[in-house]
Amino acid sequence: MNIFELVLKQMRQRALSTWLTLLSVIIGVALAVGVLILQREGGKLFLQSDFGYDYIIGAPKGSPLQLTLNTVYHLDKSPGPIPYSIYEEIMSKEAPKPGRPDYRQLVKCAVPFMVGDSYLGRPLIGTSPLMFGINAKGEAEETFEYRKGKKFEFAEGKVFQPTRFEAVIGSEIAANFDKYKLKLGSTFQATHGFPKPNEKPDIHKPQWKVVGILKPTYTANDRALFLPLVSLYAIEEHAKGLLDQKLMELGVDPKKLSVEERKAFLGSLGYDPDKLPQNVKDRFFPEGKAVPGELIHDANAKKEEPEEDEDAFKLDESGNILPDLPKNEWKLSAVLLRTRSPFYHELLGYAYMTTINDAAAVKPAEQMQQFFENFMKPSSETLLIISQMVIVVAAISILVSIYNSVAARMKEIAILRALGATRTTVLALICLEAGFIGLIGGLIGIACGHAIGAVESFYFSRHLGTPIEWYKISGGEWMLLLLAVGLALVAGIVPGLKAYRTSVASQLSG
Repeated sequence: MNIFELVLKQMRQRALSTWLTLLSVIIGVALAVGVLILQREGGKLFLQSDFGYDYIIGAPKGSPLQLTLNTVYHLDKSPGPIPYSIYEEIMSKEAPKPGRPDYRQLVKCAVPFMVGDSYLGRPLIGTSPLMFGINAKGEAEETFEYRKGKKFEFAEGKVFQPTRFEAVIGSEIAANFDKYKLKLGSTFQATHGFPKPNEKPDIHKPQWKVVGILKPTYTANDRALFLPLVSLYAIEEHAKGLLDQKLMELGVDPKKLSVEERKAFLGSLGYDPDKLPQNVKDRFFPEGKAVPGELIHDANAKKEEPEEDEDAFKLDESGNILPDLPKNEWKLSAVLLRTRSPFYHELLGYAYMTTINDAAAVKPAEQMQQFFENFMKPSSETLLIISQMVIVVAAISILVSIYNSVAARMKEIAILRALGATRTTVLALICLEAGFIGLIGGLIGIACGHAIGAVESFYFSRHLGTPIEWYKISGGEWMLLLLAVGLALVAGIVPGLKAYRTSVASQLSG
């Protein structure tokens, strides 16, 4: 019987103790491997530097990180709106106003971005066909890139028309038909905001038709729905909300104005007082609205059905959307902007730092690096230290387990010595058993660690729209395996020395 057969026999004889010791090694190595995968792939995910745009133009008073997470990964809420006029200024072909940058020279590509509503928990993004490489005339334009060298491509259908109730959906939405019930030609309605699980959703009246399905991008965009920007201004609650926001900005209370003053104020906002939509009429002229509710109700009277949203738009002869909300009251969540060169990149950033105060220019790559360095890296390093401590504890359990085993097998070891085994052979036998436990536990732990990585990939895919390469084995994992085996061998030395010093005569005579 060779030395390896003896090691296996000893492990089988104390199977329960061996498996419990193995389990501690497996847990420690698996946790460490899972953390290593998180560090490696989380760095790739959050230290992304290959954005297809240099700046996110957003609210000046909001958090730059919040704006980046909301725009890039569709997480958190938008930090606030910016005037649509900023996007018009960026896209203008005319000379800039004094104190404003010459976007014609600086900017290569810019697309509007508006969020706030959802469909079955997935974000709706208001934008323009420019995001998909098509201008308002249906012609090819300088194509927007969601990452450097990567553009949106269609698996089916085409881009939406900018003034119709049409939509383009991400690949994940189309792939999960059982859940979302959307395919080419399907229609859907938007939900106001992101209602909580037990909260009744507020469904908007307009219906959008799916005209295009995107190919997978393996980003958060795969779980989003893209709509024409104009169609979002045609939602009654949006039009009313933006109007209320304007009133708050100006500090105007319509109740304190006469009817003529209210008409004049509406005219200054771009509304024709004689052609008001119903939602604005009710807001500004409540005198002409029926008073709801009476003190005494007829018990047999039918309950009133909940009121349906009013239309906040009209359609022209060609079927194009004409929102009631004046254009000067339109808002955006952000503008995604790419400059023409690194020099213009810095020049534009300087302009937003020094002279522009109605919007902020945020570098997404810079924000994600700070996020990773400040939040992800320290927490993952802490978890790695904890997992390494677990491996050390596992080594101690190996020491205790084998030490107890040696104490119980002193007579057996003495017989081996009597049959010709040297002290060195006995020491090697004990250390090899410990090392073998470390090796098997380490290999199984690596496999379990990659299973943890698969769970991490599912989480990132579900919440960020981006899976990770959990199946790749790094050099750090082999170092962990060597650490586990090395600590196990060291742990085997103490019980090995006890066996080494065993007195053959005293054990056999006893």
